[in-house]
Amino acid sequence: MRGSVLFGWGGCKVRLMGEANQRKKLDPNYGKVPKSATVRGLVVSPPLVIEGRSLFARSSNLDPQELRFALLFWDRLVWPSSRAIHFASGPDETFLEQVGILSRPDYTFYGDGAQGIVEGQIRAYLDLEGKEPGSWALAQGENALLLKEHLFEEGRGALIELHRAIPIPQHDVPLAEILEFRERRRDELLLLRAKLEALVSTIEDAQDKDHELQRLILEVDQACSNLLALGKEWQFPVFLSNIKAAFNLSPLKTLAVVGAGWKLAEQYGLTAATATAAVAGAASTIEIKANFGFRSVKRLTNPYRYAYSIDRELN
Repeated sequence: MRGSVLFGWGGCKVRLMGEANQRKKLDPNYGKVPKSATVRGLVVSPPLVIEGRSLFARSSNLDPQELRFALLFWDRLVWPSSRAIHFASGPDETFLEQVGILSRPDYTFYGDGAQGIVEGQIRAYLDLEGKEPGSWALAQGENALLLKEHLFEEGRGALIELHRAIPIPQHDVPLAEILEFRERRRDELLLLRAKLEALVSTIEDAQDKDHELQRLILEVDQACSNLLALGKEWQFPVFLSNIKAAFNLSPLKTLAVVGAGWKLAEQYGLTAATATAAVAGAASTIEIKANFGFRSVKRLTNPYRYAYSIDRELN
């Protein structure tokens, strides 16, 4: 997004209170995004539940809350279109198409309508990831595409879950405000995504996995704390949320058997994030566990799908 879109329509402004300068003094790595954290894209969908030939659509447009979550962390969005079952763009989608963030390539597959939508989503993801390896992911969950299929294989993947650690803007916050804020605070926003993407692959390659895990958790904790502090500075309603990042690792030997003492599905506290959130009875945690893998995707070090859920209001 750098240099591609001019933000600030309608006099949208975000006031920042100078906490970033203080955090930079305390944390020498604050705001430093790895060079590998390049432009990222997300394949999105309206809230659809697909099971076999059955398709249930809660909306024909992208979920407004899902869309605002996606805009914070991804530079480009792709919503595959189909002539067989067409979902027209609404005002939000049209605006994002006009500013060059959202595109709607045609992925029409005739025959069974429900499976045609599934095929379009997966083919779009595989095409994009094939052209730009490590740059794309699928949005899946209650507010996006929910597949109840045998497309996933147990034990083939790993899942990282952050609980009560991510701030996201409310569903009715103007998109222009989010885009302007994202451009101003790009490094802080991308830092968390970069730390999550590196966590599993770094542990897998490390000799002292326990030491590396503890080091990486501290980095994720600090990145979450930085974002939560920014969330309190935003001049619009913000929710405290959870995020899941699914990795396709096959076989999952490294996470399944580790001799250094840490366990799958064990939650690790995020002390800095918990303190920054300052929400009574809401500790922030990170959890790593074995998960289903995507059969159609080869082993990748970056997450192949993301999901989020709202926990409570932050401010």
